[in-house]
Amino acid sequence: MCLDLQLDDDRVKDMALAEIEKNPRSNGRSLADYPPMPLPNDTMLCNTDNVLMSEELNYDREFLRTQHSQLFSSLTSGQRNIYDMIIDAVNRSEGGVFFVNGFGGSGKTFVWNTLTAELRGWGEIVLTGGRTTHSRFVIPLDSTESSTCNIMQCSDHANLLLHTKLIIWDEAPMAHRYYFEALDMSLRDIIGYHNPECYKKPFGGKVIVFGGDFRQILPVIPKCFHQDILLSSLNSSYIWDSCKLLTLTKNMRLCSGSSDSENQAIYKFLEWILKIGNGLIGYVLNEEESHITILEDILIHDVQDPIDAIVKSTYPSFMDNYDKHAYIRDRAVLAPSLDDVASVNNYMLSLLPGEESTYLSSDSICTQDQEYELSNIYTTEFLNTISGSGLPYHELKLKVGAPVMLLRNIDKSMGLCNGTCLIITRLCNHVVEAVVIFGSNVDNSLLSYRLQ
Repeated sequence: MCLDLQLDDDRVKDMALAEIEKNPRSNGRSLADYPPMPLPNDTMLCNTDNVLMSEELNYDREFLRTQHSQLFSSLTSGQRNIYDMIIDAVNRSEGGVFFVNGFGGSGKTFVWNTLTAELRGWGEIVLTGGRTTHSRFVIPLDSTESSTCNIMQCSDHANLLLHTKLIIWDEAPMAHRYYFEALDMSLRDIIGYHNPECYKKPFGGKVIVFGGDFRQILPVIPKCFHQDILLSSLNSSYIWDSCKLLTLTKNMRLCSGSSDSENQAIYKFLEWILKIGNGLIGYVLNEEESHITILEDILIHDVQDPIDAIVKSTYPSFMDNYDKHAYIRDRAVLAPSLDDVASVNNYMLSLLPGEESTYLSSDSICTQDQEYELSNIYTTEFLNTISGSGLPYHELKLKVGAPVMLLRNIDKSMGLCNGTCLIITRLCNHVVEAVVIFGSNVDNSLLSYRLQ
């Protein structure tokens, strides 16, 4: 360290701003997007590394190679065939588009993990999971047939995509076909700028692997007809003609060492679900609806309090196990509406010991002159009643030990992304501390500050 280093105030300010700039850049943004925030000078910006690429290369390669050896040795013959085909496409550097079709539990994620460990272990860039496609590829939320990703040529984002060896897009059937087409056109443009031959190749000659099951949820399009949903799916896009279809059919959950009775129950439930997905069970009421009879052995009968009954069924011996992360991680209650979810959450929160903390949202409109009329129309009471998908309620009640889920990307390198599950460990007035309980970043801590 140089003890005689002398920095004037402007230099110190620029260095600080350059460090701050790295954080929004890791999410494809910049301080320039938040006026009147000051910016570092051009020299400091030029010396700032591509944070996106640094983040994607920041892995322990030796650990990943060891992990790959363990995963690779456990691949089934079907998984191995898919693995070999994709690795061969990556090694040939000629591109390729694959769709891995498989029901839940068929081992798609295991294949993704093996592919990722192999390539990252040798210092290659693989884009998979963690962030939403809108964040990673900057795809417009309201995409149309002519939309492209909001990525500038020669930007950090463009350079990241240029050097990427493999892109894995899981649960692809849930996304609108316009999202795939936007990425296709953008990659052709970005990579074709450096190699004109890539203009003609799907996704600019990159290897793309889609995964999912078309028997599950298709794109959600409010107030539309069944045929509109089908036309919005990936297999209705021109991209589908370029996809090589690969299929996994073996249920890996039956190979997990469970007892014979558990395996029999899993197999029975799986067969029932697959028959529903294939249209072999139930009868059609009309073009939009079908009627399906639920299996008798998974129904809860003769209950006075349905919420209490389903909680006891899903979380047996809750008071003896609520502080065990694996117990919480391996269970969930699904509900069709936000109100039902809130009822279950509030009931389970009441079961947890300890003091409850309540956090309120901002509940007034900015009182600038041009918005004065809006503040009179949209009263505080009205604003406090607004709720919607992906939006917390105005009144957020928490306890230490309560499971929560992130709704925004905070730090991908730490696994703190949209959808990350955590357990609350401390509650303060303006800060919530929690620990990750699922995925490759288990036990990482998060300090979530209140946003003004």
